Amino acid sequence: MPATKTGHILETFDKLQIGGALEINEETDPRALRNEMTQLRPGRFSWDARNLGGNRWTIRLERIDENADGETFLAHVAAFTSAKASTIKELAEQMGERTYKSGDTIFDEGEAWPYLGIVKNGKVIYTLLSPDGKTHTIGERLTHDTLNESGTFDGGGATTRAEALTDVTILTVPSEAVIHAARNDAELALGFLIASSQARRRSIDTIADLAFAHVLQRVAKFLLGYARTSVGMARGLPGVENLSQAQIAAAAGTVRDMAARALLRLKNAGALELDRGRVRAIDRARLEAFAHNVPAPPV
Repeated sequence: MPATKTGHILETFDKLQIGGALEINEETDPRALRNEMTQLRPGRFSWDARNLGGNRWTIRLERIDENADGETFLAHVAAFTSAKASTIKELAEQMGERTYKSGDTIFDEGEAWPYLGIVKNGKVIYTLLSPDGKTHTIGERLTHDTLNESGTFDGGGATTRAEALTDVTILTVPSEAVIHAARNDAELALGFLIASSQARRRSIDTIADLAFAHVLQRVAKFLLGYARTSVGMARGLPGVENLSQAQIAAAAGTVRDMAARALLRLKNAGALELDRGRVRAIDRARLEAFAHNVPAPPV
């Protein structure tokens, strides 16, 4: 996404009144735009991005009140946007709030966590642990994203481990209350069905990357989510400096040594800068070339 386009999006967004929305169509995963919006306009927007397949994405950015109460906040969570006002009110009255420090476990894989979680602020990562102790990162969750959907609806243990990548605040709604509300509000149930379908698409994309893309490409693709849309080398988006090489390896589905080699190759190609092994700055255009497995632009 060109820097000029992102600048235009921000300019258009800033002209919106509270409740106004901006619809955007993209041909690539808009994760970097969301990370940048989170840094530049924290708490001021809701995000509903849908992967339509065939490299087609549609994103709805709504201007919201950053000081909104819990009920209004819940109404801007993607699965809840079409729910009845009475449903939102009833669930908001049962919401709790928990805070976690960076590195804290919110719930573990297999744990019967009795809540639907919603990220109020900060960033959460989902991880899986293999039988030999290796960790694989399978996704991130940001403001307005839900946690533990599977455990909420099928009554089983959590499918993944949820860890605070940064300091985070999580809103909790008892699972029983969510199920009761879904039984009585078809639009809420449909909202969760859409969210589940989108999660399945993300899973398929992850499987495809693991099956068909080499390690260098997977590392570059993951780090693209932290690349600013400015031209040339620029400081990475918040959160990237917290990522250890082991975490990057886990996200790319490889081991630490292989990820370290990929990072060094990207550094030598001018795609990023490292500081004691951690990613400090990224050249988006160069990193994009590696992510799409095409020759990088000349130095």
